[in-house]
Amino acid sequence: MKKENAQGGISVEEKVSLLYGDGNWRIRGIPSLGLEPLTMRDGPLGLRMCNDANDWAKDKTEPTIGYPSPSLLACSFDPELLSEVGKAMGRDCREHGVDVLLSPGINIKRNPLCGRNFEYYSEDPYLAGKLSAAFIKGIQSQGVGACIKHFCCNSQEDYRMVNDSIVDERALHEIYLKPFEIAVKEAKPWLLMTSYNKINGTYASDSEYLLKDLLRGEWHYNGVVISDWGGTADYVKSHNRGLDVEMPCLIDRKEDLLKGLRWGKLDSYEVNQTAERVKTLLEKAKKGRLAHSDYDEGENRRIALEAAVKSMVLLKNEDKALPLKNFKDVAIIGELAKSLRISGGGSSRVNPSGEATFLLDDSMASCFAQGYALDGKANGETLKIEAVDLAAKKKKVILFLGLSEVKESEGYDRTSLSLPQDQLDLFDAIRQVTENIIVVLNVGAPVELPFADKAKAILLCYLPGQEGGEAIKRILLGEVSPSGKLSETWPLHLSDVPSFGFYPGTQTQSLYRESIYVGYRYYASCDKAVRFPFGYGLSYAKFKYGKLSLSEKAIADGESVKASIPVSNLSKIGSELVVELYATPLEPNVFKPKRTLIAFQKLFLAPGETKLFDFEIPFDAFAHYDVSSSRFDVEGGKYAIEAASSANDVESKACLKVVSDAEFASKRTQLPVYYAVPKGGFLQYDSEFERLLGHHVPFSRDPRSKPYTLHSTLGDIAETWIGRILIKKALGLEGANDEMFKRSILSLPIRNIVMNGYRQKTVLAILDMANGHPFKALMHLLFGVRRHDL
Repeated sequence: MKKENAQGGISVEEKVSLLYGDGNWRIRGIPSLGLEPLTMRDGPLGLRMCNDANDWAKDKTEPTIGYPSPSLLACSFDPELLSEVGKAMGRDCREHGVDVLLSPGINIKRNPLCGRNFEYYSEDPYLAGKLSAAFIKGIQSQGVGACIKHFCCNSQEDYRMVNDSIVDERALHEIYLKPFEIAVKEAKPWLLMTSYNKINGTYASDSEYLLKDLLRGEWHYNGVVISDWGGTADYVKSHNRGLDVEMPCLIDRKEDLLKGLRWGKLDSYEVNQTAERVKTLLEKAKKGRLAHSDYDEGENRRIALEAAVKSMVLLKNEDKALPLKNFKDVAIIGELAKSLRISGGGSSRVNPSGEATFLLDDSMASCFAQGYALDGKANGETLKIEAVDLAAKKKKVILFLGLSEVKESEGYDRTSLSLPQDQLDLFDAIRQVTENIIVVLNVGAPVELPFADKAKAILLCYLPGQEGGEAIKRILLGEVSPSGKLSETWPLHLSDVPSFGFYPGTQTQSLYRESIYVGYRYYASCDKAVRFPFGYGLSYAKFKYGKLSLSEKAIADGESVKASIPVSNLSKIGSELVVELYATPLEPNVFKPKRTLIAFQKLFLAPGETKLFDFEIPFDAFAHYDVSSSRFDVEGGKYAIEAASSANDVESKACLKVVSDAEFASKRTQLPVYYAVPKGGFLQYDSEFERLLGHHVPFSRDPRSKPYTLHSTLGDIAETWIGRILIKKALGLEGANDEMFKRSILSLPIRNIVMNGYRQKTVLAILDMANGHPFKALMHLLFGVRRHDL
């Protein structure tokens, strides 16, 4: 050990102290090397500059710029724009003395009910990976580190800290790991954050396969791996298996970790490796602090505005209801018009430095009616009557509809895709006095739209950031043509979603029965009708697509093919346009989606202009994950290359022969449901799912029965005397009236009590008492952590 100290220049005590955080927001420095601690903050929707106590209330965070949500930014299909947003957030961080932004979140949108989907980019791994890589490069160009999260299969919020994602190897690698692989290889983020959940029986923070074999080995990642806040399942096992830093840490772990080294429980080699990686990270942060330059908040707000404008999606425009000439004879209705929602609940909530509203001046405010109360406290019938009266006096109505922050939040999932009934009733009431209704949707994720056929126009703004009001105005008035495209499918009904009926699963397990058929991969493969398909979005301009051409008729390993398609703007309106490129296998032996996004490009076309959209298709664009060889491989054969305006709208296509020596036998007889994808989803196909997994679904015992473990939740021990005391104390904390807090507290694992400052020996004693072992509890309180506890 002393030899290692001499070689590394860092004492054993310093090395061990790098394995756990310094409070909520810091990684410890190395005083002997003159390296200061590193400061982190949350940031998917902008820098959340909270205090050290990590209060989530807006009034306890410093005002910072609120940017459009990732759910909106992804609709831009514009890596350059994402890079600019990343640069702006990096400058915000540098201005506030923050070294690392805990962003982006690049989990796949497996189901629209996920409470945190507004923080994520897409249901498509390629799109999510490319956009996140651009965003990361932007942040890190400012000398600020990015931290990608949550690695991986964190597709739900309900019981996220104890749930086991049971997923087959193909889906794991092709869908859920792919965006992380793209981001790691292309952008080299300074940090990576593990998820709370298990993946196929092993917690992400404990997974030697994910953290060492895959991340370090195959992807050659040399950054720092940290846990999510309270997401370390076993703080010794995790460090041995590839986790660098446990976050946060409100207790001093040094004594217990030094014991682990002495007893041979903690691997000294891994400790040394972590010390080197953290040292490199601290050196990057030190260099980054020197990059400080004059801060221009106005420029960053301009970027937030531009990002919102370029990302909003026009979903419907019947009879050219848009653009409007002005707002003179227009009623503006809906509480969300006055107070635009720009974030969901949880750790991403920003205290915006500017007011987010569509009522930008007195003239707009004078033609406004609230219509409904998001909190349900006001007299809804009175508000509806006032709104209908106003609508009857105007030629057109702009109706803002959406969800409250409490409906979309970290910590729990939605239970419905429905908008509030009072908003649906309001639409119907207004429809009785006018047909000219323009709906603006202010939501974080898809909702059912039973009124879609009755509205004249629908503009989707998702969560548009603090400049969202101005962005909406510019699009409604035609100052800018909308150019956003949906980065996720909007289904007709919740029952249409491929994971319907088994999402989010039980407390202990979530079965990914749908495998690779997530989002449009499912809907296209079974020709299932949707409300709006992936990649869909209208423009005020009119475009004409030419013929898609390929530079070669065939492609082999190591080669690439260029695809080109001319597009003409036939209108008098300049507009940006996204062209999407998909690959469709024509005669595969391996089951595959009907259509897979392999490239996209966004260009501006002036009135009357024709431009050539060029794409380069690499050989590995046709790869699938081969379970038998544990690697990506390419199946040869004919593919249709399709230029499209959405996943359902192919504008032109060409045939390409893919040449490969690899041979794959069909498994159609063993896995028929994955070849002939059922329109009714995958709920009834357990036996085929197990054949796909290669084993039976693991048995899951009742978590409420003894013996309890450190992974048991407070809800599991709620009937024990110590459980009742802990729950009562937790619900008495400041902020317990928050819906997220209430719904999350019962799913909190016993191990996470350390986040409230309890020593590890106290946590072990609590577990002993829950299991009915008071003497063991006393021993832990008296003598602390023992050898068998590590």
